[in-house]
Amino acid sequence: DAKLWIVDRILEPQSIPHFIEATMFGVLSDGSKSSFPPLSEEVVMLMQQPLASWAPPPFDASQEIPVQQMMVRIGSHEDSARLVPISKEIHAMKSRLWEGIMPLSERRWDELKLDSPENFHTACQYIAGVTNAFHYLNLPPIKGALRETYNLIWAHLKDFEDAVNAKNRLEIKPEVQIAARWHEYIKAHYNAVSSRSHRWVVDSIDRLRVPILEELANLPTTADITPSPQEWLLTNKLHDLLENGAQADSGIFLPMDGYEGEGLAEQDDAPPRPDAAEPYRREPISFSANANARKGDYYLRLKYLSRTEVWLGQERGGMDMPAGLPTGFDVLSDMAKTAQCQVIAQEKARLELRGEPVPMEQEQWVMKAHQYIGTGNNFEWGYVAYRLSHDHTDEEWEAFKAKFEADIANWGRELSGVDTIREKSKIHWRDARDLGIADGDIDALRTQFQTFRDSEGFPLGVHTDILLAADKGVIDSYLHPVPQQDGFVIAIDADHDPNEVDTERLAESPGYKGVVRVLGSLLWDDLGALVFMQTQGLAELWPLAMHHPQGVYEG
Repeated sequence: DAKLWIVDRILEPQSIPHFIEATMFGVLSDGSKSSFPPLSEEVVMLMQQPLASWAPPPFDASQEIPVQQMMVRIGSHEDSARLVPISKEIHAMKSRLWEGIMPLSERRWDELKLDSPENFHTACQYIAGVTNAFHYLNLPPIKGALRETYNLIWAHLKDFEDAVNAKNRLEIKPEVQIAARWHEYIKAHYNAVSSRSHRWVVDSIDRLRVPILEELANLPTTADITPSPQEWLLTNKLHDLLENGAQADSGIFLPMDGYEGEGLAEQDDAPPRPDAAEPYRREPISFSANANARKGDYYLRLKYLSRTEVWLGQERGGMDMPAGLPTGFDVLSDMAKTAQCQVIAQEKARLELRGEPVPMEQEQWVMKAHQYIGTGNNFEWGYVAYRLSHDHTDEEWEAFKAKFEADIANWGRELSGVDTIREKSKIHWRDARDLGIADGDIDALRTQFQTFRDSEGFPLGVHTDILLAADKGVIDSYLHPVPQQDGFVIAIDADHDPNEVDTERLAESPGYKGVVRVLGSLLWDDLGALVFMQTQGLAELWPLAMHHPQGVYEG
């Protein structure tokens, strides 16, 4: 299939509303408390009004609206200098990682059988996909454009801050800091996104590596010094995992050199260190904001530590090895010992470069959902769903509903603190035929839903922008499942206008008709999380589904 190209706004557009929310709540995107007090509602409202309408001289000469200025800088027709075309695959991964949403839930990993040896390379593709998103963000022109976007927004916020403080001085009110909040927010966000993504990659590598090491350890020893085909297979897999780990360790960062407020000059053109040409790094390494220097340091340090670990292992004779090694390590072949020594060496190099991993108890979207629920606002999470086919008996329909609801209830077992969200994960069923809608008529259903959502009878706590429907294909996917296809449901964009021609949308989501079929297993912690965090909607997910025989989004 021809590659689909997407125009990337390198700093994700939803970052601006999320930043404003953080200033109001006083809580950063990683869940930590801001060092600044919450920004008053008055100041937040001023951010959305022209300076000329409220600011004292000389700021009143400007008709600019600060929020609009910031959104323009992220990428628009007015400022397109930092818009970049990238492949849909990288864009989709980068967009979800930006909000701390990992590529696969634990359930989806199991459904894809990624722990099975025959699916090893597929698992590695998911792992590499995460790292590649960060490789993209660290390419010098991309890193520079991201920095410039941040700095332009910082400058707009500083101008706004100066105007607010001029007003406050006249009104004998305390001054406020606003630009510094932007720095604090982005720094915490970058750290959280990088740490969570790296943790997912490392955990995924570890789960794949343990059974391979055990199998290698249990292979019968022979007098033949030539590795057997199975030994080659296993050691090649271990090498792949080691390399995936190395790429992640050295690549999954979002450095802030050259960012206003950071106090670290740009490192893109930093001269190489004096020992750059040495074949090893004998001394412990540390973080560098320069991607090439960081990668060079890491690989040369890993090479050195791998050699010394093997030598130490030989001296120890396999005794007194760290806990967690396969049983019987002391009598393993040299091949298995070497593999384990490389793992130990990589853990040491990782610790030197990245420091101790920061524990993260909740996903970013889960924390934000709790924050939103706590405000008492209408948390749109559940769905209104319609029966859009009557080819089955009412008994079969009830059986479908039971299977569907049991399927979608199985989510988030690796997530903590989601019980409150589970309580709101409800489906409100309606029969389209009772509303005068013919089976399969999605356009009429959409029109009816638009009327329904504006009525007093519309339930609280459900999406107003997406509705669900079950046609014959959906019902059969649960009543008569086949091995190649898990159960799915139709998700409908409530505001899609089939008569509106959007050339940009056509190019980036060709063939999109406001409808995407979505696996039931992805309804809450994938689709729901992406939509809630404002990072991807149905139009953005359609390109990932359009080549599926039935147009099903599978993650």
